[in-house]
Amino acid sequence: MKKFMLMIMGILLISSCTTLQKRKIYSNIPPVTGISAKGGIKSVQLKWNPVNVENMHIDGYIVYRSSSKTGPFKEIGRTRGVFSTEYLDNGGFLKHLENSATYFYKISAFSKQFVGTPSAVVSATTQPPPEAVTDIYAKSGLPRMVILQWKPPKDRSVAYYNIYRSLSKKGPFKKIGRNKGYVNTFFVDKGLKDQSTYYYSVTSVNYDGVESDIVASVKAVTKYRPQNARKVTATPVGAGTVLVQWWPSYTSDVTNYIIYRGRSLESLSKIAEVTSDKLSYKDSNLDPGTTYYYKVDALDKDNIEGKSKEVASVTTYPIPDAPKGISVKELDDGSVLIQWDRVQGYVVKYILFKRHFIILSEKVAETEDNSFIDKNVKKNTTYYYWVKSVDKYGQISRNSPVVSIKIR
Repeated sequence: MKKFMLMIMGILLISSCTTLQKRKIYSNIPPVTGISAKGGIKSVQLKWNPVNVENMHIDGYIVYRSSSKTGPFKEIGRTRGVFSTEYLDNGGFLKHLENSATYFYKISAFSKQFVGTPSAVVSATTQPPPEAVTDIYAKSGLPRMVILQWKPPKDRSVAYYNIYRSLSKKGPFKKIGRNKGYVNTFFVDKGLKDQSTYYYSVTSVNYDGVESDIVASVKAVTKYRPQNARKVTATPVGAGTVLVQWWPSYTSDVTNYIIYRGRSLESLSKIAEVTSDKLSYKDSNLDPGTTYYYKVDALDKDNIEGKSKEVASVTTYPIPDAPKGISVKELDDGSVLIQWDRVQGYVVKYILFKRHFIILSEKVAETEDNSFIDKNVKKNTTYYYWVKSVDKYGQISRNSPVVSIKIR
C-alpha cells in the first residue's frame, strides 16, 4: 500500500510539473517582489507580496530552490490563489533540509496559460543544531547508582535531553534515558555494578527532533565494596566442629559478615551471616577428617558485599582408630579376660561389646584401661567380643576385629 501511494503521488507530481512547464514565460506578469526568507529548524519560511495584473487571473505561485545562487533552480512547490503568499520549505516528501545550510529561492506567479518572470534570488540559512550540553556533573560513591545533573544550554529551542552511558571514555555511548523539558536536568541511573566506573554524556534535542552532538562527558564511580574481614583463621575445636575467627573490616559502615564454606575453593557457599560486633563463628556437624575452606565477606549498610580473596583451610579431627590386638581368655573362676592394644592419640576410653546369639549384642563396659574382666558369663556358651575407642571430643571409632570364646 505504501509503495502504491508513493507511486500515485509521484505520478501526480510529474503531471503537475509537466502542466506548469507547458506554460510559457509571459513578461506582462511581473516578478514577485517583497520576498522574505527566514531560516528555521530544518526549514525556511518564505513570504512575498501578491502580484496584480489587469485583465489576467493569477492562479498562484511557483517556488524554486537551489543550493547555489547561480542555480540550477528546481521547482519544489506551489501555492494556489493570488493572495496565497506564504510557503514553508521543510524539504518535501521523504526529505529534509540540512542544519546550518544556506538555500536560494526564486518565485514566479502563474496563470492558466502563462508563467511570470522569476523573482530576484533570495536566500536563508537554516538554524544550527541545538546548543550542546557542556556542563555535566555526576555524583560518585553512591550504592549501585549515579546521579547526573547538568546546566541547560542557552538555546531555548531545546525540548528534551538524551542521556548516554559508556564503560569507556572513548565510547561507544549507549542511550539510557530521556528527560522531557528544558529545565528537567536531573537524572538517576540505577541498577549499576558495585565499584565500577561509568562515563556519561547528555545531548539536547529541539522541538523538531534535531539532536546536538556529544561534546562533553563526565566520569562517575559507584560506591566501593567494603574492605573485608582480615586475618581469617579456622581451627578444629571439637567433634565435627570448626571455629572461624577474623579481625574486623576497616570500613566504618559494615553491618554484617557473611561466612562461606566449601570442600574446595570452587565450591564455597554461604553458610551463615553474623552482625559486625561478632568476630567469630562456630561451624558444627561437619564430617570428621575432612578438609574445609572458609572465607568471610563484609557487608555494608547499603547491602554491598565485599569480595574477599583471603581463604582459610582446616581439617576436622578424624575419628580415632579402632583398637587392635584384641584377645580373650577364660580365667580359673570362669570369667573372661578381654585385652587389646592401646590406641595412640586423643583416645580417653574404650567401649566393650559382646553377643552370644547371632543378633543379640550388648554394651559390656566403658573403661579407660585396655583390658576388662567379664564375670557375667555362662558355661557352655560362646561369646563374641569387640571394642571401640573414644577420643576426648566424643568421637567413636569403628569396631575392632571380633574375637570369640566358648566357656566350658
